Amino acid sequence: MTGLLEGLRRTASVLLILAAASASEAQSFHLFPSPPSDTAASIARGDPGEADPPDSVSESPQDPPKRRCVLIQCVTLPVAPAEKIFNRGAGLWTAAALGVGVVVAAQGPIDTPGHGFFFVNERFFQYDTYAGGSDKASHFIVSATVAELLTDAYRINGLSDHQSFALSLGTTVVVGLFVELGDGLTPYGGSAQDLTADALGAFVGAFVKRGGFDDVIGYQIGKVPTELPASFDTIPRLGIDYSHEIYNLNFKFAGIGDHLRRDPGLARYLQLSFAYLTKAYGYQPPIESRYQQVGIELGLNIPEILKAVGVNDSTWWGNTLLRAFRFFRVPYTQIGAYYNFKSRKWYGPGAPYRYY
Repeated sequence: MTGLLEGLRRTASVLLILAAASASEAQSFHLFPSPPSDTAASIARGDPGEADPPDSVSESPQDPPKRRCVLIQCVTLPVAPAEKIFNRGAGLWTAAALGVGVVVAAQGPIDTPGHGFFFVNERFFQYDTYAGGSDKASHFIVSATVAELLTDAYRINGLSDHQSFALSLGTTVVVGLFVELGDGLTPYGGSAQDLTADALGAFVGAFVKRGGFDDVIGYQIGKVPTELPASFDTIPRLGIDYSHEIYNLNFKFAGIGDHLRRDPGLARYLQLSFAYLTKAYGYQPPIESRYQQVGIELGLNIPEILKAVGVNDSTWWGNTLLRAFRFFRVPYTQIGAYYNFKSRKWYGPGAPYRYY
């Protein structure tokens, strides 16, 4: 698929508007005359285990915030279990996600009308594919991020862990299906491989969230401005230039330390990442010198730094800021080594920003 990130940027307002509508209904399920079960509180916080008994709650600074926000919907903890899956909040979040999928899917046929529906066999990460696999990495990370967001949204609307997992997984896969059906009406065609990457990303995102390991494992997309040879400007393009993007799978020392009940010290503010990127793909005819790279990086964990200075999920802006930096990789905040499959050589920290 082409233009996925651009489409998400253009339609983010749809998600925010519907989230605002959900927030306007928050009083119907976050203010209660009597406290609900401990399990519900655990679900709302996203803790995998049992919540502490209500009489053990104190006013110490170490207590978790008593409000929980997902983007601009905020609720007061604890949250009562939902009487049905599609209550107002969960229904609106589902409608928001599906609405974004419809809008993104419609952009391609609107921009390039007059094409019959067809699917193509794009394959995955082979050297001679359209984007060298960067498009599949993008699909995976976006879908994993959406699934995690929806899981949190469903939890603060009273759904159980099992319900949140199933509904976030199903909704995210349907969104990916909508997008591919729209692509099928463009010159590029729909792709079963794109949909596979969407489904895999949705499952991993929902599964990691369900298991409580989202503080250990993360996924990021970043911009890596790269100056390509001027001669490339004369070659027609097929879509997005993935030469300026990088995709990371992160392992966070803060979460690892918390799960092991060990203080990682200053390593709390660092993360180990495995990176994937391609250069000079997406041209027609293909550029012979195009290449794929993998890398290993040590970088700053920006959300953990933000939490250290007081940013948390108890405010809409805090949650939005943390989510933004969990998704976007900040350039020049990591060092690494990168292996070029074309030259079969390793390169230093500047490799993502250069064309060899």
